[in-house]
Amino acid sequence: MSDLRGLQLQLADALRASAAPRIASLRGDGVADEASRLAVYHHGYRLRLREALAVEFPGLSLLAGRRFAELLDGYVAAHPSTHFNIRWHGAGLAAFLAATPSWRDRPELAEAAGLDWAISIAFDAADQAPIDADALAHMAPDAWAAMRLHLLPHARLLRVTCNVDAFRRAADRGTPRPTLRRLAQARHLLVWRPALDVRYRTVAADELAALQGVLDGACFGTLCERAAERHGAAAALPRMAALLGRWLDDGLIGRIDAP
Repeated sequence: MSDLRGLQLQLADALRASAAPRIASLRGDGVADEASRLAVYHHGYRLRLREALAVEFPGLSLLAGRRFAELLDGYVAAHPSTHFNIRWHGAGLAAFLAATPSWRDRPELAEAAGLDWAISIAFDAADQAPIDADALAHMAPDAWAAMRLHLLPHARLLRVTCNVDAFRRAADRGTPRPTLRRLAQARHLLVWRPALDVRYRTVAADELAALQGVLDGACFGTLCERAAERHGAAAALPRMAALLGRWLDDGLIGRIDAP
């Protein structure tokens, strides 16, 4: 290993350390000694990480308020960046908040981080044109039961117990901070990007069951059978037709497999 490469690795390790260590090969001058110079970069590195995380988590920032900087500092200290692209550093923030004693008694923080990250992932996902209703126009009637739907690859379902979507919406629109509400019953949010703009909305219980069936690979006939167990045989097919129509209108379906 060259002396330059070795020094670069030493410096990288020093920047990621919780406290800036001494590096014998560094030298100071009349402006600042070696420890002061290293401290500038040590602090600046964390500042850049915090700034990048703040961009990725606007809903969490609005929810956490004055404790947001403290929250990010704790995450940066516990999870130094290991990827050459700073954009991916926030991947573990939701899990960190859910597991860390000082934050885990506030589940809304982990939920807000999860929503922000799902939106970020959807925004950066590779473009894929969704399927529209024309794709079904010429399908033979006897092929519908075996048809399998596939959501856009980046689509995510998130379980939440608080109104964290209100905080993300307020952050996006620049409106006043909403009041935190704990839901009487947990609900699910759907996140996806049909074109240029990421969307997110609440999913009703019967739609959730159908979407989970789609994610599990169930065919359309099976989805209708499950809907019949919930709504009755007469209402099952109209309800599934309505859901399918909404998914197509929303640009949620990325592919259809049919015999």
